[in-house]
Parts: sequence; structure tokens; C-alpha cells
Amino acid sequence: MTVRRILIYTPIAVVIFLLQSYLWVPTYEEQAKGNPDRLEDYITASIGDAHILNPILSSDSASSQIESMVFEGLIDRDEDLKFRGRLAASWEIFEEAYFYLNEEATIPGLGKAGAGEVVQLLLRAKAGDLPIASQLKASLEHIKEISIIPAREFTVTRIEKKPTTEDSDTEVRIRVRAPARIKLVLDHVDQELFKNLEAILGEGYFLSFDAPAYIEAAGNIGKEKKETYARQIIPPTEHNPVLIFRLRPNVKFHDGHIFDADDVAFTYKALMNPKNLSPRISAYEPVKEVEAVDPLTVRITYKRLYSLAFSTWAVGILPEHLLNDEALRKEAIAAGKDPETFSMRQSAFNRHPIGCGPFVFREWRSDQYITLDRFEEYWEGAPNYKRYIFRIIPDLLTQEMEFYAGTVDSYAVQPHQVERLEEDPRYQSFSGPSFGYTYIGYNMRRRPFDDHRVRRALSMAIDVDKIIKYVLYGQGERITGPFVRGTEAP
Repeated sequence: MTVRRILIYTPIAVVIFLLQSYLWVPTYEEQAKGNPDRLEDYITASIGDAHILNPILSSDSASSQIESMVFEGLIDRDEDLKFRGRLAASWEIFEEAYFYLNEEATIPGLGKAGAGEVVQLLLRAKAGDLPIASQLKASLEHIKEISIIPAREFTVTRIEKKPTTEDSDTEVRIRVRAPARIKLVLDHVDQELFKNLEAILGEGYFLSFDAPAYIEAAGNIGKEKKETYARQIIPPTEHNPVLIFRLRPNVKFHDGHIFDADDVAFTYKALMNPKNLSPRISAYEPVKEVEAVDPLTVRITYKRLYSLAFSTWAVGILPEHLLNDEALRKEAIAAGKDPETFSMRQSAFNRHPIGCGPFVFREWRSDQYITLDRFEEYWEGAPNYKRYIFRIIPDLLTQEMEFYAGTVDSYAVQPHQVERLEEDPRYQSFSGPSFGYTYIGYNMRRRPFDDHRVRRALSMAIDVDKIIKYVLYGQGERITGPFVRGTEAP
């Protein structure tokens, strides 16, 4: 299914419409005439070739299309755009939240209190022994465990970057005397938790926590730098959402190797490895830790609240046994390259990928085609098609002619063609909302776009309804943001 969305965006005012695109496929009767074996191939076309067949390194749609056939993620979306398990059979989402005891704060009705007294106060409120507002009651109901992490002392090291390359970086040793910390385990991610807890702990309980008072740095680092380090090392509060994925057993990569939790942990490490220059690194920066608890269990802990946390695990999982440090080192030596500088980006794997998706990579002829064969041992059962053929046809008119000739099975119909073709009995039509978008962006560092009134005026000057009617031939729908209706996004 090919779908498109067009988005015209400005930071102040947004004018958006959804393009309802169509895809036409010849009927099975038409395809089978004179060549029954043709039904076992699926041939599609693209205006551009793939660039690199590695799901953590690619950034173009052609590569992603092939990767979706060769690789598998922990999750994806079903026909209703709801998340479903793929390599993950099930999952659990909860939160571990922390806050430091504010030793100088005065709690209403309690005064200055120790960690034990704060815990007892929370337990009493949770049990209904105290009059509380409905918002706080809802937060407390989600708390399943409360515990105390004792006060402790430790030392950390920070690297001070110098402004020029001529000056060497210096280490700053910081001695920390952390107060007791309260840990809360919730069965639900609650972004309003600490705001609601102030109803019984007192307004400003968390903001007034004097973190700099608990650290001492060797040398004079200045007040501002000390405050920065303090916020990083002992933040007053911390949200740690946790995802636990339980993986499907006996899933195989195309080379027969069994997939397990180590492959998931390795994929995350590869994403974050600066040598690999992954374009997706920002989506995984909020992750605090990925732990392979056992061969079929992965625990992912986040540093903070992150709305896209769950959806990022649709990324294709890499085979750790083929791309780990030792494997890359051997490949570098065999290729006569320096093992110390050789990275995943240079690996031959990117032209001959191995995943655990429904199709096995077979051949790639640049600017001509990519062919895949079905994976007979795919965990969900072998696909109906024996072969998936991805042809590179840069010209849309040529694609259209190839489609009419039956040498391409699908064609992303242009808006002006929809009315002419949708009643044609020779083809099957499919349509749906798009996940992609294009947009108009203004450089707000330059005049006149630095003035929000100009950006607002430009947005208001765009007649979206006329664009939908005359440019898109009615194949569009006005929407309010860059998200598909029916997904979890607001």
C-alpha cells in the first residue's frame, strides 16, 4: 500500500491536509493469463534505488521498504494502526520514579521529616487516611511499591571540554553526599506524579531541593557549573519508564542462527555507537539501559518521559553474531583495512543483509533491481509469494506504462488519475492514510521569518481547501497535525 501525506508547517500556525493516495493492482485473473507462475512473484517499482540495507543506518524510503521485508522489529502496527507484537510476543509497561528527600522542606502538618516519615505519609494517603484531591488519589492508586534508598557518598568524574583543540580536556572529580532517596514503582507511567505529590508534601518540595549543597568539586568550577553538575548527578526527581519485552521462542535469522535478547541489546548499542553514525540516534538517546534479562526477556529503562519510547522498537533487529566487534574485526582484516577504524557502515553486510523477516535477500543490481526470496522458516509461516522483486524505474510515466503491461504489480496512482481508474474492473484499488509528510519550513533566524506574525500570515494565506479540491482532485483531508488519525498520538 502506498500512501502520502502533505504537511505545510510553521512554528506558530499550522495548515495541514492529508492526501488520500490510491494503489492499483491487476486482478489475479489478469496476472495469471498465459503465465501461472507469475502469481508467485510480487513486483513493485521505485523511483530511486536503495542506499544501504541496514535498518539502523539507512535514511531513505527505498532502503526502508526492502528492510521491512528482510528484517523484523519487536513490534509493528496492524491494519487499524494499533501496535501488535512481532518478535515480541508480549510486553509490560510501568514506571520507576525517584525523588530525593528534601531535608530542609517543611511538610504541611509534619514539619521537617525524615525518609521514613515521608514514606508513612504517602502510605497513609494511599490508604485513604488523609483527605486528598482526586488527582493525587489517582496517582497514589498506581503506586505498587514504596522503598527507601539510604543516604550514600560517592565520587564521580566529569570531563571539562576546552574551547580550543590546542587545550587539553581536564577531569573534574566531584564528591557527592546524597541524601536518602524514595523509590516508587507504578503500574502506569504517570507524568503528573510529582506535581500531584506536592499536594501533601508541600508546594515547591521538589523545586526547592538544594542539589548543589550536596556536591563538592575539586578546584574552583564556579557557581553556574556546580549547579549544572548537581542537576545532572542528583536531580530532585526522576521518571524512569520501563518496557519489558517477552520475545518469541525459536525465531531464526536467515542463516539459521536463533534470535534472542542479546540481539536486541546489541541493536541498541549499535544505534548508539558514534562510529556507526546512525541517523536514528536521537530516538534512542532517552534510553538509560537495555538489559538482556534472559534469552527471551529484554528490559529497557528510560532516563525520562518520552512519548515515542514504545514505537521506536519497531526498528529492525540486527544479528549480533554477524556484526559484533569480533566479527567486524575479522572482516576488516580480511579486507585489508584497519580494524581500529573499521565500522559497521563499511561492512559488506549492508549490501547482503541477513535478518529474520519474511523474505531472504538474494541479489542487488544497483539502479536496476533488488530481489528477495521468501523465508520458508519464517516464524509466522512462509509468505504467499515466492519472490519479491523491487525494480528501480525513475520515471512515473514509465512506471504507469509498465503497470498497464503487467510487468509491475502495483502503481501509486496520482490524484488526477483516481477518478479515471477507480471503477476499472481490471484492477484492485487500495487506499489509506499516510505516515510521511512534506512541509514548508521557515528559517526563524532570518528576517522576516523571525517575526511570528509573518509566519502566521503566510500560513493563513494558504487556502488548504482549494489545494485539496484543485491540486489533489479531492483526494485529501484537512487534519490538525503530523499524525495519522487512529494512532496513539493526540
